[in-house]
Amino acid sequence: MRAWCNGSCCLEWGCLLSGLVAASGSFRACPPPDAQCVARVRSELAAAWKLRAEVDKSISQRSYELLVLYDWIPEEEAGQRRTALRGVEAMEAGRQLLCASTFIGCDSEGVDHAVSMIEPQRMSIGSLAEVTIAKCGRVPPDLNMDWFGVCSNAILEWTEAEYMLSAERFMTHSGQPQLADDADKFNLRKTDSAARYGAVIYPPVFSPGKICELSRTTLPSKDSRFGAQSVFSGEAFHDVSWVDVTNLRTRHLSSISLLEMLENGADFQTRHPFGLSRVAVNLGGGDGACRVGHGLDPVNCFFPQGFGGVVFEANKSLEQALKDNLAQFGPSVQIVLEEAAEETVSEVLEDSLSKRPAQVARDEVDIIKVDVDGPDCHLVRGLSRAGWKPKIWHVEINPLFPPGIAVWPQGPILGSSTTVNRQGDLSSAFSRRGAMHEKQALVGCSLQALLDSVGPEYIFVHMEFENAVLVRQDLSTALEPWLSSRDTVQKWRDGYFCHPMARVRMPHDSDPDSLFLHYDFRRWGDPTLSTEQLARLAQDFLDAFVQGGTYSFNPASPSFRTGAGPDSRRQRAHVVPYIEDSNCESTSKSYVFQWRLILENLERLLSAWAAGNGHVEGVLTTLVENFASQLNIDRAWPIFKSVAAAECPLGGIAIATAMRWRCQTDFWKDNPICPATADLFAAMGRQLPLVFRNRSGQHSDVDVSRSAFAAPLGCEPMLLRYIETSLRRLPLEMVLRSKWPVFELLSSMHSESERWPRGYP
Repeated sequence: MRAWCNGSCCLEWGCLLSGLVAASGSFRACPPPDAQCVARVRSELAAAWKLRAEVDKSISQRSYELLVLYDWIPEEEAGQRRTALRGVEAMEAGRQLLCASTFIGCDSEGVDHAVSMIEPQRMSIGSLAEVTIAKCGRVPPDLNMDWFGVCSNAILEWTEAEYMLSAERFMTHSGQPQLADDADKFNLRKTDSAARYGAVIYPPVFSPGKICELSRTTLPSKDSRFGAQSVFSGEAFHDVSWVDVTNLRTRHLSSISLLEMLENGADFQTRHPFGLSRVAVNLGGGDGACRVGHGLDPVNCFFPQGFGGVVFEANKSLEQALKDNLAQFGPSVQIVLEEAAEETVSEVLEDSLSKRPAQVARDEVDIIKVDVDGPDCHLVRGLSRAGWKPKIWHVEINPLFPPGIAVWPQGPILGSSTTVNRQGDLSSAFSRRGAMHEKQALVGCSLQALLDSVGPEYIFVHMEFENAVLVRQDLSTALEPWLSSRDTVQKWRDGYFCHPMARVRMPHDSDPDSLFLHYDFRRWGDPTLSTEQLARLAQDFLDAFVQGGTYSFNPASPSFRTGAGPDSRRQRAHVVPYIEDSNCESTSKSYVFQWRLILENLERLLSAWAAGNGHVEGVLTTLVENFASQLNIDRAWPIFKSVAAAECPLGGIAIATAMRWRCQTDFWKDNPICPATADLFAAMGRQLPLVFRNRSGQHSDVDVSRSAFAAPLGCEPMLLRYIETSLRRLPLEMVLRSKWPVFELLSSMHSESERWPRGYP
């Protein structure tokens, strides 16, 4: 009988799970499914466990660095990109071999299987791969610690060499990766669009049944007329890539782009005739700062773009930083420095919104983001039951559990973690660390629990790693045909399960008892499992590794009211915003746009029109080109709308009216004299109007393929839609008394208005 021996302590081979079968193709779970055997390795072979944890952490760190560097490889260097992908695969192969060597007493065939998954001829450092195979594959009869040490060292040397080759162009002379600022000096910046090369996914060969192949495969929508659809929503709708919480470029639609897609959807104006409310709610706002990467908070990044709303944060140590970062937005952004609770969150939110200059109905809030490291779904459920129906939910969940498995955290841990930053004890496996040999407590609810919280009125859009994004059903047509091309399970796979970092221990996680070291969550992605089998696996995992009393499993779906409740109905009427300075002349404010200068130029334009001396076209062309030049950035039009609504609503309407006048001339198309105008107007031909610099000629036509799902596109209908929705939000008396010549501009644009009175102004 073979035994894993460490001095006088041996682990008998008899603990091998008798029913271990590779569920799909070449997939073999590691750690093995026998939780008792894994626990014995942990307790009786502490030295081996510690070495494995250290080597796994080192490889995980290199995997993380390599994945981050991948996006810095210039688009044209396909060879370097292939080398990096081989490096990613080598890292995972090394981690799997290390795992199999650790648990050979639980699975005698695990090492042979892991060795068979390494193909030296496909690796960049094939010679070291062969050395590793030789050293780990020669398993001695007594399975001694010396062999395990030699094998672990060989794995580490091989994977480190793969990393160094893949990342050599980013290395300094000290052998460390370059800082981002240094890399920028060599033009090694991350590309502005990741759509031109393939996404990195978890190596499909290591996934059950190679299921992760589907996460790089286009799939047809329900309507066969529209053909195969892209994997990611950002690719489908030509969004620019952005850096998510994993510090990688993501191909999902960003939240701000998703709102723009909805606003330009075919059904939006019927549901929301006043347009976006530009109100966002942030449950768990941290210090209020807008960042990219690991510290990303999408709602905090809305506020500098003109949104208002409410920010909840219970961590008192962040109070001053929160106030410093949000003070510039004045009363438009309210701060709540207290824990949010399911029973009271609706009342507190309503009270906070009432303190803002303008109020909104409960179904007019644009986005509610929840990230409180605990009762996230409880807060969503409390708000949903009270009739809050934002256009978008953005909620941090525990993404380990596939759709269909409803797990809710519960017990005292919820109160101690609510909205308080406790990153220090947070594992990469979405759990709170306990003492050695103690079970852990899960953080966050499962995706299914979130879906149960909001009910059938919402549709799952995508996973941003641990963040689930949902849109309201009545607005979802705007995302077709892509939205229906992938079901809920596949979207979960695309966004989390097949993400290359899904089972990699993050830089902050040095926990030697990470659940990733105890359990192979790849088992839950096996496409051959029935719902009952998956539920049984999840229950066995919870029983073995999670503290009792800290979760509920597969509870009944909550009941929902059919209506929004009396409070919500009371708010249904649109409340006109209070505008203190309608002429935008305040000297105490810092404006993004020079509204006074814009007003002078608009007056000059109308004077030229009234004079009838032929100069109106030149003045109009120059005015619009100068303004469009200020908007020559990605997401320029959505940003302008938000900033104008916050700074100078009437000024925004006036400049949009002038732009529509210019749009009607048709002389802007591919005009080399006015490239900024051409870029901006061309962008309005798409449902997601981004500015693609120096590429206006490629996008000069309206995207007619979106006609079934979008409101009319093109510069004229899009500008008119903005003017109409903006005017609906303002009282007529204020418009008439303002210095902004809104109605004069509208009249001069009218096809019947051939002449303006000579006496103007």
